[in-house]
Amino acid sequence: MNDRAQANRRYAIGTGLIVGGLALLSLLVFVFHPPQLDPATLCPTDKPIEGHTVVIVDRTDKWSSAMGQALRDIVENAQRNTKQYQKFSIVALDAENSTHPLFSVCNPGAPSFWSDLYRGHRYTARDFDQKFVGAAERVIDQISAPAEAPTSPIVEYVHRWLGGDDFNATIANRRLILVSDMRQNSALYSLYAHPDGIGMNEVVRQQFGAAAEAVAFDIYFIAHGRDHNVPEANARAAWGRAFAAIGAHYTWRQID
Repeated sequence: MNDRAQANRRYAIGTGLIVGGLALLSLLVFVFHPPQLDPATLCPTDKPIEGHTVVIVDRTDKWSSAMGQALRDIVENAQRNTKQYQKFSIVALDAENSTHPLFSVCNPGAPSFWSDLYRGHRYTARDFDQKFVGAAERVIDQISAPAEAPTSPIVEYVHRWLGGDDFNATIANRRLILVSDMRQNSALYSLYAHPDGIGMNEVVRQQFGAAAEAVAFDIYFIAHGRDHNVPEANARAAWGRAFAAIGAHYTWRQID
């Protein structure tokens, strides 16, 4: 009887351990289950994106071909700082004034044990290396070529992005990177007509408004040597007053 009782006890303990292990495994599977991803954008389909970084490359004024490497460094650094399930987009402000992104993909995350378990290492590696990192590199090659346009509607272009479905005030962690000479020049407002920048803060307030709240602006000023009587100091002061008028945080760096 004692032997049978001990055997039953061992059986019960073993069964309990197996059941407990299966329950723990099921819990881990539930907790660490990666979200379903859209095959085109690699963004989660069952929850909102966790942030969005947009790089706007101003191609309305020609720059030197040497700018290509600086542009590549800026874009690659921004992409590296884009966290998993955040979106990363590259757009060009050029003669067409199209806001259709040249690249707009979420960071699916580098392959991990859990992603490989659910989707397979081959597919997780492909999504990260080819669709996220590699595809962006091909776009950089495309936009690095110098170009120009008759106007530089920077304010209007940013305004259109601030109202976008995936870059509006409902999206957390919004970052907008402007690679530009920042010399606004359009029918709405022109720094060439107002080199002192008077009145620009009101134009920016009207165009950006509350939609710019909580957006981090990073300016990479292109010093191309053709300031047309609007030196960098004037452009920086005008934009500084404009950002202050809407309470926006911004950084300003010069690239040659």
